Amino acid sequence: MTTLTTTLRSALTSGDAVIRIEAKLAPASGGKILPPTYAGGGHNMTPARDDGSSAWCSVDSPASFANRVEDALNDAFPELAPLRVQVGTRTISTLEMPHRAFDATLRESELDGVKWEKTDFAKAIGAARPDHAYALLRFDPGMVLLGGWDSTKLGKRAQATREAKYPAALSCEITATDVLPVSRAGSRIDPLGIEGTEPSLVEHEDGTLEPYDEATHGELKIRGEKETDEYPRRVKPSQVNLGNVAPGLIPKGVLVRGEITLNGVLDLRRLCGYKFAPADDTEARLLLALMGLYGVDAVVRRGLDLRRDCELIASEFAVSILRFAAEPEPLDLTDVGDALATQIAALKDHIADPVTLTANAALRSLVGAQ
Repeated sequence: MTTLTTTLRSALTSGDAVIRIEAKLAPASGGKILPPTYAGGGHNMTPARDDGSSAWCSVDSPASFANRVEDALNDAFPELAPLRVQVGTRTISTLEMPHRAFDATLRESELDGVKWEKTDFAKAIGAARPDHAYALLRFDPGMVLLGGWDSTKLGKRAQATREAKYPAALSCEITATDVLPVSRAGSRIDPLGIEGTEPSLVEHEDGTLEPYDEATHGELKIRGEKETDEYPRRVKPSQVNLGNVAPGLIPKGVLVRGEITLNGVLDLRRLCGYKFAPADDTEARLLLALMGLYGVDAVVRRGLDLRRDCELIASEFAVSILRFAAEPEPLDLTDVGDALATQIAALKDHIADPVTLTANAALRSLVGAQ
């Protein structure tokens, strides 16, 4: 029986293969789901048709799904993210940073008093190229798998250095077809029976409330009017979550009349564009491929609780290798976790030991850390 690693090594050696990822998903609670809501309100969907429905709706974007893969990898294999930053009592790794080793969290950190950009780690990552990517393998293999863009440099630092961009080798997205927007009811029933719609309270900047008295407080601005960022200000009970709120309908969620699917690709050809000397190229690429497959498998099996009212279950899940002019070759991911652990052990000398930097004063001040 051909093992997963044997099949992947063969595909990586040939250099002409991609891995197709497909899954059919179903809502755990029925046909209605809550897609992500973006700034300004609304979901990401195609223009409404005559009946108000849309042909397509995004349920989980490629960037969001990549974060789920990172979470799965960070939980099971934290050694794959040796660069970490301690911010107050919390320590986060590159598998938790939006821009991975190019993240501003690292930029605003120090190692034994040395600024990040002056460390040997930062210099090695900054000097990396696809044909000389050993530093990425050693310090942040997730960068090669999920992509990276050095967009956080500021001022002269940005002008003096190359802006590195690494396209993701793994990209997955969850979408729904033939969806009809629906509304959600919202209300609040006050157990104390508080009533009234007048601005009868005074709100202070620290959140303290007191009854409004014109003789004492004078003419205060009312919340909801212009320039109401000034404190103290008059507020209605409902504006500070007191009293009843009449039931109302808010457009939120969609009824799925078509299908919910996960579609993705792990491009082994893109991985083959990187060279990792002194590590063996094929073995390093195999590590990255297994990272991607493990992350996707973990998300599909255990991580499809995307958000409230969007808990999904996979009814079908298929992963296969596609090669030029050849039939798809199914991949069995049953032992992908064991295969990844074995590959990490085989390349342990090429993955750095954990390095923990410390957030600088600017970063600590932003999160209220000492």
